[in-house]
Amino acid sequence: MIKIQNILKKDNLVAAAGLGAGSLAAEMVNAKVTPMILPATFEKFAPAVPILAGMIIQTSTGFARKVGHGMIANGVANLAKAYLPETFKSSMGVGAYGEDVMMGVGNQDTLMGTSPLQAFDYTVTETTGETAY
Repeated sequence: MIKIQNILKKDNLVAAAGLGAGSLAAEMVNAKVTPMILPATFEKFAPAVPILAGMIIQTSTGFARKVGHGMIANGVANLAKAYLPETFKSSMGVGAYGEDVMMGVGNQDTLMGTSPLQAFDYTVTETTGETAY
């Protein structure tokens, strides 16, 4: 049986925070560091730079080790997105709905009225005194 006390131990929380920080660090490496160190002719190797940085960082101990693991995980995910065939990615659900999808909901009505479709006007009209839908 899974106990919440075991899940919320300090070591688990530190590991989760390290993985999240590593993922953010990998995105920063992609955005800031990679363009500085790779010439444009080697742009196809750009997704591998956070993996290499993560492999270097994960040789340390403690929190930095988990940050390195997060950088590696993010780098591998970005590398897979860049180089896997489209048919494989769509069968796995990666990019299956396009870029403008939130939580698997595409061009259909979403809950809570956040749809990008035309909104309804719930104001009362002056001529009839009824609500216009």
